[in-house]
Amino acid sequence: MNSIELGGHDILNILILSLLFIIAALLHGISGIGFPIASTTALSLFMPLKEAVVLALWPTLLVNVLSVIFGGRISKILYKYGLLAFFSLVGSFFGAKLLFLMNPAYLQLLLSGVIVFYIINNTCSSHFHLPENPIILSFFGLAAGIIGGATNAMSPILIMCLLAMSNDRHEIARAANLCFLLGKISQLLVLRHEAFELFSSDYLCSVVILTALSLLSLFIGTRLRSCISLQHFRWLVLILLGILAMVSTIQAIRTLI
Repeated sequence: MNSIELGGHDILNILILSLLFIIAALLHGISGIGFPIASTTALSLFMPLKEAVVLALWPTLLVNVLSVIFGGRISKILYKYGLLAFFSLVGSFFGAKLLFLMNPAYLQLLLSGVIVFYIINNTCSSHFHLPENPIILSFFGLAAGIIGGATNAMSPILIMCLLAMSNDRHEIARAANLCFLLGKISQLLVLRHEAFELFSSDYLCSVVILTALSLLSLFIGTRLRSCISLQHFRWLVLILLGILAMVSTIQAIRTLI
């Protein structure tokens, strides 16, 4: 890995990244989504997408661990969403492999189109419901895992499924982060050489700082979640999905050109 250009602009770069990571982690704590793709996009401003995915892996892994732990026992989440989480893990393995086989920008463009369709459908029609069907859970988990493994953008697919299955914002957030966590573990297995190379690179100090700020912001955001009504929670998630779609599209176009 080559280090971030930290010459005369090193402090400015760290400040920009710190602000972006703090905002992403705060919103992730409130809504349960957004940190993986937001942190990856922030890092991709300074480096190629593949390196950004690798560097965002460790902060995202810790954020997901704490997001799953917050809220108490996880047995109910595992029972209800275990299949979704399992296929997210499987899909992430194949998605991470795609980083070596194809340009993930094409997956990002496809993802953005799906998000836009979902937002339009959700705002122009009544809220639809998905049954807890094994086939549906397997499909959404696999699709989310493949896209997430290649681009760190697993959350839009997962949250579309979870919003259609539950009205409990805490359940939605914890189920999503369980899938994120297993996806990160799968991604780590594929990218283990690149990920552990980080500990001997010039990136380490910056990543430690960004991770610490992210975990603190996550804790604050999680506390704020209880203060938001279900209706406002849903609108916040839809707005975040729209922002993620826009960011994903811009990132894909930047990669392609």
